[in-house]
Amino acid sequence: MAVTPLVAIVGRPNVGKSSLFNRLIGRRQAITHDVAGTTRDANYGVVTWNGKHLMLADTAGLHPTKDELELRAQDQITEVAEVAQLILVVIDATTMITNEDRQAARQALKTGKPVVLALNKLDGGNQKPVDEFVRLGIKHQVEVSAIHGRGTGDLLDVLVEAIGGTNEPADDNQIRLALLGRPNVGKSSLLNSMVGKQQAIVSATAGTTRDVGRASVRYHNQDIQILDTAGLRRRGKIEGGVEKYSALRTLAAITQADVCVLVMDATELSVAGDQNIAGQVLEAGKGLIIVVNKWDAVDKETGTQEALTRKLMHDFSFAHWAPLVYTSATEGLNVAKLFELTRQIVERRTTTIPTTKLNKVLGQLTSKQPPAGLKNRQPKIKYAAQTDTNPPTFTIFSSYADLIHFSYKRYLENGLREAYDFTGTPIKLEFRSK
Repeated sequence: MAVTPLVAIVGRPNVGKSSLFNRLIGRRQAITHDVAGTTRDANYGVVTWNGKHLMLADTAGLHPTKDELELRAQDQITEVAEVAQLILVVIDATTMITNEDRQAARQALKTGKPVVLALNKLDGGNQKPVDEFVRLGIKHQVEVSAIHGRGTGDLLDVLVEAIGGTNEPADDNQIRLALLGRPNVGKSSLLNSMVGKQQAIVSATAGTTRDVGRASVRYHNQDIQILDTAGLRRRGKIEGGVEKYSALRTLAAITQADVCVLVMDATELSVAGDQNIAGQVLEAGKGLIIVVNKWDAVDKETGTQEALTRKLMHDFSFAHWAPLVYTSATEGLNVAKLFELTRQIVERRTTTIPTTKLNKVLGQLTSKQPPAGLKNRQPKIKYAAQTDTNPPTFTIFSSYADLIHFSYKRYLENGLREAYDFTGTPIKLEFRSK
């Protein structure tokens, strides 16, 4: 299955990392969902360029801590090297090269990962000669201005070219399932229960990173690799900033997965943090299953599960299509159900709707409720075509496409979901004027 490459943006403070990140994301309108709980200061986003999907992570803003305003560039690189497929080093091209810049370049090159250098702030007359930066030893160098957008298209071209062929080899016959969630919600116990349930471990090896373990099982002749992020809390790093890179490691697991399982503790639900993780899965376009674990530890009365289900459906209304499963890793409750759901979701993510049938459904929806517009500018949807899978993506051509309200887009999505079963996977609607 496909892996979405993760690009980590690093550099010393005040070189414009976050500004460049925002420019790249905004340029391609990468944020396809404005979701409660997934704030923009999360500093992650998917960008599509020339048919290639990249997950960008701005390490500067991912983990603000009370005792560290900014992590040193070399510390950033040491951490992200384990999870990123490419490192984008950003420097301020209007100032002299600093020791921190040199150290950042050395550390990045030492990782053996592809490295690209962005010469930022080249929007005035104060820039230094570009030849001066060749001494940093980074082959791929691009001049950019995050503020004015200059060179950002060239930068995306270089990123796509540099990362080409660096993706983890994808086994089309293997499904990757990531267990996500806050510490101590029972991810490790759930993994052990899933592996033990099958009694057919193909392999159980430590992952390529210290914090993502892997185990492979076989379910109904289907190989499923489980990615376990149980080690997100790094015990030696508490005083230096609690879990300062756990979010980046969660992103790494998401980018490698086909389907993600968001595991929550039934005895200690934390809606905001769990919503944030679900939002990351949604933005990455991956399949999602929401699991309430430790259900055996809950004191139940008549209607307890129904009331909790209503609450969670409200809290996760932005991912209303995700199946909700109550599990007990210790008792094995509904553990096998996760495998069956995963297999079904992967199948749905490859659904292809013939153009004729798609436009028939779209015509019925628009006839029933046409899109609203302005007095002299009325959007009229003309036709649609499916342009991608994993997740299913539909391009809708319309006049005045920029006037189509988000609520009408949601109406069309819900209509497609009623006509076709997309349970467990996001679908993307892209609107173009024609």
